[in-house]
Amino acid sequence: MPENIILSLKNKISKQWKIAFYSTIIIGLLTHLFIFTNRLMNHDSLLNIHNTQAKVKSGRFFLGPASGMSSFFDLPWVIGLLSILFLAFAVICIVELFELRKSLSIILVAGIVVTFPSVTSTFSYMFTADGYMFGSFIAILAVLITKKYKKGFIFGSILLSIAIGVYQANLSVFLAFFILWLLREILCFPTKTKEIIQYGFRFLSTTILGLGLYFIIYKISTSLFRVPITDYQGLNKVGSLPVSSIPTRLVQIKEQLIEFFFRGFFSFHGVNLLEVLNVLLFTTIVIVTTYLVIKRQIYKNIANMALMIFLIFCFPFAYYIVYFLSPDTFYHMLMVFSMTTVYLFLIIIYDTVENINPNRFEIASSWASVVLLSIIIFNFAIIANITYFNMEVRYEKSMAHADRVLNRIEQLDDYEEIEDLAIVGRARLYSEFSSITLPNKIPNMIGAIGETFLFDPYHYKTLFETFYGFPIELTSTEHLDEILTTPTFKDMDVWPAQSSIKIIDGTVVVKFAEQ
Repeated sequence: MPENIILSLKNKISKQWKIAFYSTIIIGLLTHLFIFTNRLMNHDSLLNIHNTQAKVKSGRFFLGPASGMSSFFDLPWVIGLLSILFLAFAVICIVELFELRKSLSIILVAGIVVTFPSVTSTFSYMFTADGYMFGSFIAILAVLITKKYKKGFIFGSILLSIAIGVYQANLSVFLAFFILWLLREILCFPTKTKEIIQYGFRFLSTTILGLGLYFIIYKISTSLFRVPITDYQGLNKVGSLPVSSIPTRLVQIKEQLIEFFFRGFFSFHGVNLLEVLNVLLFTTIVIVTTYLVIKRQIYKNIANMALMIFLIFCFPFAYYIVYFLSPDTFYHMLMVFSMTTVYLFLIIIYDTVENINPNRFEIASSWASVVLLSIIIFNFAIIANITYFNMEVRYEKSMAHADRVLNRIEQLDDYEEIEDLAIVGRARLYSEFSSITLPNKIPNMIGAIGETFLFDPYHYKTLFETFYGFPIELTSTEHLDEILTTPTFKDMDVWPAQSSIKIIDGTVVVKFAEQ
C-alpha cells in the first residue's frame, strides 16, 4: 500500500536530512517569499512569460526539461517553491557529502546555500530559476555519488553532463565541492596521501567523462535540430583560448574575487557590512586552518601539506573555470554559486570540533564561527530583499513610463492610421536611489539592478501587447533608416516633449534620443 511505502521511507530518513530539508524550506521562504508572491520582471522575463527554454544552441539542452517541471509559464509561486525544494535536496547532499553531525552546522549550511546572492540574482530570472537550481543540485549530487561509490565516477559523470547541460557554470559547482571535500579530508582526518590522490583521480575521471559526454550530446543536439552554435559567452569559440591570454585571465580572476568579497575596500563604492563580514570570515578561516595544521601536525607530512596548499590555490580556478574555455567569456552573479564553498568551509571545520572536552581555542573559534555565519546569512537575506525592493521600484517605474507612452500614442489625431512602431534610443528614467544609492549598498546583482527593464524596441512591443492589449508590430530596419532621414523626424524633440511622438508614413515614432 502507498501508506506503507511512505512510512518505510520516513523511517529511513535520517535526522540530519530532516533538519537540512526543513531548515532550507523555512529560511528560503522567509528570505524569498516577496518575489515568490509578486511578479517582478526584468528584461528577459518580460519576453519569457511563456517559453520552452529550448536552449540547444546555447549548450543548455537540459534546461528545457528542468524548467518544464513547473510548466513553461512564468509562475513565480510554483517556480519559487520548486527552486527551494531543489536547494533543500542540494543541502541534503552537502550534509551527506561532508557527514555533518551537528544540527547547528546543518542549519547554517541551509542558510548559506538558500540566501547566497547568486540565488537571489537567479530569482530575478524567475521564469528559469527552478531549472538552474535543479542543475546546482545535480552537480552536488554528482560529487556525492563519485565520492561514495568506488565506480561512482561513471554515474557521477552522467549527472555532471546533465548539470552542465542545464548551465555551464555548474562545472564550477562540481569542481569547488570536490576540492572542498579533499581539503576537508586533509585538515580534519588522518587520511593518507595515497588515498587523497586516489579520490582526486576519481573526481578528475568524473570531470573528464562528464565534459566528454556533454560535448557529445551538444554536437548531436545541434546537428539534430540544425541550429547554429550561439556566440553568447563565446560558446562558438570554446577551446580556442590562446595561451597568451592566460595572464589576462589570471588578472580577471583576481579582480572578480576582490569585487565579490572586498569591493568596498578597493573601489569608489563605500565599505558595507558584507565586506566587513568577509574580512572577518577570511581572518577566521586562516586562524582555524593554521590551528588545525599545527594541532594535527599536518606540516610534518610534506606530501599532505603540499596537497593542501595546492588545493587552496585550485579554488579560484574552479570558481572561474569557464574563463579558460573561451576567450569571450564574462562572469556575473548567476555564475558564482560555487563560492558558497568559502562560507561552508568554516561550517565544516566547526562541525569537526568535538563537544566533549574542547579546549579554549576550540570553544572560542566555534562561537566566532557560528555568530559570524549567522550574521552573514542574515545579511544575505537583507541583500535579497533590498534587491527585490529595487525590482519592485523598477517595475512600477517601467509600467508607469509605458502608460505615459501609450497614452500619448492614443491621443494622436491620426491614431487610426498607425501601422507599426519605431522606438528610437532609450528612455532615461534616472533616480538617485536606483542609480547610486542601491548599487553602492549591494553586490552587482545582474538582472535585478537598474532603472528599467525596457531596453529595446521589442520590450515595448511585448509589453504593449501582453499587458495592455495593444498589439503592434515593429517597423522594419529599412523603413526606420528612411524615417531617421526625414525632416519630420529631425524636427521632433526628445521625450518627454510634446513633439517626441509622431506618426511618419504610418509608423508611430517615439523619440527617446536623437539616433
